[in-house]
Amino acid sequence: MPVNYQQIRDAIQKAGSLAPLRDQELRDKREQALALLVQFAPDPQPLIQKAQTALERNPDFRCGLPTRELLNLAHLPATPLPQAVLWGADGSQIIPNQHLAVQFGVINVGLIRLASGAIPRQEIESELLYADDIYTPQGYLVGEEIIALRRDYKERTHLLDAALQDPAPVLTLTDGPLELYREGKESREYQVLLENYLGILSQMADANVLTAGYVDKPRADLLIRFLELALLTPEQLNNAGQIRPLGGITDAELFAELLQPGQRSAVIVLQSRSSKRFSGRLAIHCFYLNTGRDQHPQIARVEIPGWVAQNAAQVDLVQQHILDQCYQMGVKAYPYILHRAHETALVSYEERDRLMNMIQIELLNRGVEPGETSSKQHHKDQPGKTRYGK
Repeated sequence: MPVNYQQIRDAIQKAGSLAPLRDQELRDKREQALALLVQFAPDPQPLIQKAQTALERNPDFRCGLPTRELLNLAHLPATPLPQAVLWGADGSQIIPNQHLAVQFGVINVGLIRLASGAIPRQEIESELLYADDIYTPQGYLVGEEIIALRRDYKERTHLLDAALQDPAPVLTLTDGPLELYREGKESREYQVLLENYLGILSQMADANVLTAGYVDKPRADLLIRFLELALLTPEQLNNAGQIRPLGGITDAELFAELLQPGQRSAVIVLQSRSSKRFSGRLAIHCFYLNTGRDQHPQIARVEIPGWVAQNAAQVDLVQQHILDQCYQMGVKAYPYILHRAHETALVSYEERDRLMNMIQIELLNRGVEPGETSSKQHHKDQPGKTRYGK
């Protein structure tokens, strides 16, 4: 049925009447944030000291700290596009569903290799999740968060295996943050996968395989949280991250005012409770990148580990190749290699049903009677939906 427009019309009108006031409030905050950025760019040490105090008092405080570069940096590499082999990965999954005739899951990872003068190469790595693979120690079906966590880990595992086959320089790209930031952090499986993931990053560092995570249309306010420390009293530092004088604006909105097309911001390092597991050469850094056009900024966040961030030439290589990939996609910039990897990995509803039929036939051949689809799922599966993916 359609939305009951009559019921929500008044709410829409009320929201519309408040929009100009809200817009002006956010504009004022952006101007204040820009002024603070300019003020503390030459010497951010007073804010760094405040951030360290805030982190000591409140370990859950999350922000971005300056590194060696000026906070108001707008950097455009002058060198031509350097040679490199690019590997991109993206994943899709089938979540176990109690309403299906057979409970199973699938993790599908698409890999794309791009290199100058070589034909693009794609690979697909598929894993069936069945029986013990889809149940928690308590006997419940695993949910979307755990499957997505496994998918993230598989993406990095296959990228490492692929990258080690090529001579340096090699750049691996994934969609989303490098930090495994999902629910279920206290579970045994999360801790095991996190340790294994840190091992993968360490192997990449040992082999000097460059890696980056691309965050499209980022909503993070890591630098904003750092800048607003200037507006907090020493007593208020206990509640840093909760008292938000600049709340409501994002880093991307700030850098849309500063960065010209192709330029990146200064590299900052992530500080949070969860990021403490990523230390030293694995510490998560990021920069913001304008992949848009004149008068039409499009800001992405690019996450890189410490061993990449510490080498200016490597940061330039990451910036240049991501820009090159984005420009291949036209006005709606997004890395071409990640788009191709997503298309490769995506699982359709038709494929889900085919896999379920294969499992049912195998069970029958083994003398095991499969279950039945629930009535609810039967009606949901009627024609109209065509894709099954993240």
